[in-house]
Amino acid sequence: MIGFAYTRLLVKDLKACFDFYKDVMEFDVTVEDEKSGYAEFKAGDMRLSLFRRQEMAQMIGNADKPENAECQDKVALVFTVHDVDQVYHKLRHKGVNFTTEPMSNPYYGIKTAYLRDPDGNLIGLYQSLD
Repeated sequence: MIGFAYTRLLVKDLKACFDFYKDVMEFDVTVEDEKSGYAEFKAGDMRLSLFRRQEMAQMIGNADKPENAECQDKVALVFTVHDVDQVYHKLRHKGVNFTTEPMSNPYYGIKTAYLRDPDGNLIGLYQSLD
């Protein structure tokens, strides 16, 4: 049987990403260990961890691969919120640049907005319109 543990983002700039999720997104810090290159947050019912990308590459033996490649996003962190517009304005006030403004999708009955963390990871904010 498989249980959900957490989502781990492999990041290049641990400090910038840590500050973003702590100060901007206001997630609760559960582990902060800059020396080992690891941090963990509680975000609602989810655990989100950060780990240095280069160290993970060395651990799994693919450090010789290119670090960056131009491509479309392959993953998005999606967080449910009660009011997308309210969170959008709060984060804009903190200097966050969004990739999209809040938009309603009546077909799916949702409202969404998208932004990126300092490492470029795509983040979606999601609100049910029901």
